[in-house]
Amino acid sequence: MSAPVGSGVTRLRVVFCTRGGFFGALVLNRLLACEQIEVCGIVRSSRMFNPRFGFLRGALAYIRRSGLAYSLYLLCATDLADVLCGFGTIGRVPIRSRSGEIPVHTTRDINDPETLRFLSGCAPGLIVSAFFDQRLQEAALAIPSLGCVNIHPSLLPAFKGVDPVLQARVQRADSIGVTVHKMVPALDAGDILAQRSLIPAVRASVFETTASLFREGAELLVGQIAQLARAESGTPQPSDGSYQSWPTRADLRALRSLGGSLIRFADFRRMLE
Repeated sequence: MSAPVGSGVTRLRVVFCTRGGFFGALVLNRLLACEQIEVCGIVRSSRMFNPRFGFLRGALAYIRRSGLAYSLYLLCATDLADVLCGFGTIGRVPIRSRSGEIPVHTTRDINDPETLRFLSGCAPGLIVSAFFDQRLQEAALAIPSLGCVNIHPSLLPAFKGVDPVLQARVQRADSIGVTVHKMVPALDAGDILAQRSLIPAVRASVFETTASLFREGAELLVGQIAQLARAESGTPQPSDGSYQSWPTRADLRALRSLGGSLIRFADFRRMLE
């Protein structure tokens, strides 16, 4: 669905789904700046590894799987980034709605009945997902009239799943990039709408590279608004590709052995700019 504005321009109603943090804020700010888009709702993930887990159990699950360093990196990219972005020009993804602002719904499972009611009440034309750690099932995917799209920081079909930038570094990929694609029940498997390659700085951290890809992905997305409004189809993904779940401690050791880093001190300054 779309909403007319005073100038006669029709704006596309969008619900934005994200885990928040710096990456989510980068994409949200670009959506808000686009005159062709009306952000009519935000779904923010509160999942900790598994929808059944609370904070403590989820945090322990991250540490067991990926180690303490990666768990702290996630904390920096999400909760700490929300605090720092609040002091800078980027702005944070709201955790809750305040009167007169965009309605926000926080959930561990976007497919639960309460969240489905929230999505339906927003009457979106499009759902946009970026830095979102939940998979939409058929009921959620069917709500927006023009479907759902995701910004994924890899050149799909390569590096589907969690933290593709880290995996690309560890596996010494020849190129990295970002993909805007339509969403289907299978993870990161929908038709490709647009892709862009990026040459990262030699010593760029996983955080810096991921932020650059989400920034480029947001630009790709707004460049596709006219096509999305016409419900144009994308290009089917090749059947090959790869999928990685949460990184392991071995992945982190491999990253360090290659001279890579998850986050650097300069990255914290970027959150304040």
